[in-house]
Amino acid sequence: MNTKLEDIFGVSSKAVLSYVERDTVDKSFIEALKSEKQIIVYGSSKQGKTALVSKYVKYEKNVVVSLSPKSKILDIYSSILRQAGVTIQNNYSESTAREATFGVVGKFKAMFPLFGSTEVEGKNELKSNVSKDYEYEEVPFNLSLPQDISEILKKVKFRQIIILENFHYLDDDIQKEFAYDLRSFQEMGIRFIILGVWREKNKMVQFNGDLLDRIEEIPVEPWLEEDFIRVAQKGAEQLSIVFPQELLNECYDISFKSIGVLQEILKEICISAGILEKQKVLTHISRNPHLLNAVTKKAEDYLVRHQRALEAIASGNSNSSTSSQQGLPPLFLPYYLIKVILESGYEGLANGMKRSVLQAKIQDIHHRANDVRASDMSNLLYSLAKLQNHKTISPPIIDYDRNTKYLQIVDSTFYFFLKNADLTEILQELPSPLDQ
Repeated sequence: MNTKLEDIFGVSSKAVLSYVERDTVDKSFIEALKSEKQIIVYGSSKQGKTALVSKYVKYEKNVVVSLSPKSKILDIYSSILRQAGVTIQNNYSESTAREATFGVVGKFKAMFPLFGSTEVEGKNELKSNVSKDYEYEEVPFNLSLPQDISEILKKVKFRQIIILENFHYLDDDIQKEFAYDLRSFQEMGIRFIILGVWREKNKMVQFNGDLLDRIEEIPVEPWLEEDFIRVAQKGAEQLSIVFPQELLNECYDISFKSIGVLQEILKEICISAGILEKQKVLTHISRNPHLLNAVTKKAEDYLVRHQRALEAIASGNSNSSTSSQQGLPPLFLPYYLIKVILESGYEGLANGMKRSVLQAKIQDIHHRANDVRASDMSNLLYSLAKLQNHKTISPPIIDYDRNTKYLQIVDSTFYFFLKNADLTEILQELPSPLDQ
């Protein structure tokens, strides 16, 4: 079967054949796997988190839970148990503070087939009753307690790793709740790999200081120029094509250290050149007009998504018209945040923006400059993840690092957007809440 372009370049949920190992990242991950620590893999979106994990941990042989903004702690634990082959039966007993997705609160029973009984049917199904033809052992447990979950998993001789994808989708309160549970799982020998879109170090330790020395953090950034060149050259070999060095250097420059953007640019260059599969003879790809075609195509793609996302963030939450005084309009801080982002452009945000600078820029253009207090800025910045979840902006574009006090870009394609879009035009089209 001939190798296809989509197998080599582009952003995909599947591992692409242009993957390259990086000593600072891959070796750190391999060493972390050898330890007994929980593993956190983090970085901006489309920077190779899933590619790294799937390279060394087979998803199909382990337990994978893909999280969403609606996920709760009990959703996570019930999914883990079901995938581990545990049948859960509601016990309708005393309530707990946590709530299960299937509409009941309380304790549950784990149903285990006794040795010598008839083969169990459909081990991964959640059943409300069990056929009387089979003999089961019933074990009461609390679905909200990590120790109970761990004991159930050990009872079924669970040896897999649990992979939690899209951890950033969870509300901060749920992330904090899980951070406390994570220590208990670590003590019980249940291993987790957590993937999240953020750029700050020690995010989980901020939630629970006891996790210090119990977790291993693996940042997938930064990508070096030599790594980018190796990715391009490895993919070119797979397709039996040759990229000129000048083209590769330009691709690196316009990708803004985002491997996801580079992958998409290389894919679009190949499409422009008519390369959709491995060539029968070695083919040289010229720079013109293929690079320009690729940049134009991705600029259009990213413009649509990011302009809508910025407008959604600027509109804020319908119930978040904070700091309103009698006879005065609200502060509308999300709107002014987006105005500052668009006015600052790539140069102003490439290395993040310090909170004090952001507040000063907002005050410079605000209709109630003297009323923009530090507490208002805290409310704005601390709620960015929740606001983007509410607006279904996935992956998130921006995040606030409480450690460094910097506003950070966490969608690697956003840099490309800032550099190539007409930000003045977008700013002029941004609906102002003051006009409504």
